[in-house]
Amino acid sequence: MATRLFLDVMAPLVLGGAVRPGHAIGSRAALELSSAADAVDAALFDRVQAGRVRRARRLAPIDSLQAASPEEWAIMAALHDVLQSTNPSFDSALRRGAAVRILELAQQTLDRVAPAAHVGEALSRHSWLARLLALSRTDTDVAWWTGSRTFRGVAPPARLRAWPELRRVTVVATARTLLELTPLAVDRDKLLGAVACLLDRSPLTDLATCTRAAPVFAWGEANLALVATRAGRTLVLRALQRLTAAEVDAALGKATRDLLANKSASSEPALALLGERALAAAQAAPGTSSSTTPEAEFARSLGAVCATHLLGERGWPEAERARLLSALRPAAASPAAREATAMLDGGT
Repeated sequence: MATRLFLDVMAPLVLGGAVRPGHAIGSRAALELSSAADAVDAALFDRVQAGRVRRARRLAPIDSLQAASPEEWAIMAALHDVLQSTNPSFDSALRRGAAVRILELAQQTLDRVAPAAHVGEALSRHSWLARLLALSRTDTDVAWWTGSRTFRGVAPPARLRAWPELRRVTVVATARTLLELTPLAVDRDKLLGAVACLLDRSPLTDLATCTRAAPVFAWGEANLALVATRAGRTLVLRALQRLTAAEVDAALGKATRDLLANKSASSEPALALLGERALAAAQAAPGTSSSTTPEAEFARSLGAVCATHLLGERGWPEAERARLLSALRPAAASPAAREATAMLDGGT
């Protein structure tokens, strides 16, 4: 089972290629798979480790990563079962119950995986799951003069594509991401919840994909714990630089507004991240703004307020400090900044 999981899911997720989930693994086996890690092909293991290091080096200057931990084996087994629950062969009256059960087992596995304990563990998990939201299935619609057929995740046979002009054959291939798959034998909201839980168990991946359409990014204990540390915040800032700034501002702005409104957790880590982003933007391109939505404007303005405080706490050269304060002042004095400050005052 460990060999199959590594070969068909873990390796292609890191190296690229077709991911092929098979029979469900289940919660009990998922938590025991690391004991069978020696069954993995040594050459493939080395290639995967090299691929993980390449991924991690985009964010940190490291030369090696430990092999998958028991928690990472469990996370990948849960991902396997999430993928298997979307198998289109389950979309029938007699088989839907099996898909629902597989998704429930995946959720049970994730519920038993502890959050990332430190920044190194968050980076390690990200090296496995960085491509999670890039997973897609290609569905192909083939139509000919006497009929049509859809092939979900498999290539249509050559005989159906023969003599295209004579038989008026048309072939349309559509790549659908995990959350766009149809038909589904499981409840789409529960599938969304399982994907959200996978991201929660890999907080660096969660933040590195915060501009996604779904599941919508939200601040929680795991990602706040990551950005609460200096090293974790550095990794996150580097990951966010790879995304479109306005989209990051919009995602972080919405999530931070909700965090301040709900008062469900300490907002200090989120504010520190926004402040350092605003400070970096002022250093790189003072006086410019890529904000295009109220959420993005909220993040930029709140970040400017926080950055102003950071400038007062650090030993900046006076000329540089004055220049940065001048660049931050318009955003820090905007209506969005006044709204954010009022929310902060209410929270304290």
